[in-house]
Amino acid sequence: MTFRERLQAWRYNLVPDHLVGEILTKRWTDNAIPFLALVATLGVFGSIIPGFFKLSSLQESTRQLGEFSLVVIGMTVVMLGGGIDLSVGSIFALSCFSAVYVFFILEQSIWLALAAALATGLVFGAINGYLVGYLRLRAFLTTLVTFIFGRALFDILVSTYAADVQLSQASSDVLDFIGDGTFWGLSVSVWLAVILAIVTHIALTRSRPGWHVLAVGGS
Repeated sequence: MTFRERLQAWRYNLVPDHLVGEILTKRWTDNAIPFLALVATLGVFGSIIPGFFKLSSLQESTRQLGEFSLVVIGMTVVMLGGGIDLSVGSIFALSCFSAVYVFFILEQSIWLALAAALATGLVFGAINGYLVGYLRLRAFLTTLVTFIFGRALFDILVSTYAADVQLSQASSDVLDFIGDGTFWGLSVSVWLAVILAIVTHIALTRSRPGWHVLAVGGS
């Protein structure tokens, strides 16, 4: 065996890239890699940030995680269907402001404020869906324009009504419970995100419309 062949043999034994390739072809790696990345991220931040794993810190982190998960679940459905939506952040902000405006400025009930938030998301979602689904515009550019418009509108509304919101005396136990309440040690937003994730999973894997979404994205 020549020296070059011996080096290749050592490389094959010490750096088994073929083994890595075989592992990456397994179906379970699709779920294992994001999970391991999450564990590594938690480990790094836990070692860097003092008190990261304290109960109060974990409750605050999970509360924010639950809020963002509501947006991520919707974005997941869009991406599974083969699309992309860049406007989720601005639409989420406008929906939240709609609830704030109805409750603190108009001083209506919290249920009407929540309905206003859902209606805002529905309107912008319908606009994006019509432009992309029926007019066949490019999803990337369409949602980019929606993002810019929504963000600009949100900034204008916040600068206009921020002082009025701070001076408002409106309060609601329901709003406090949704925002800061906990159940079995986890915030309400986390439970809502878990319920929505389960419902979305069932809808995608156990219903005909869900199969159509997955089929379109897979093609």
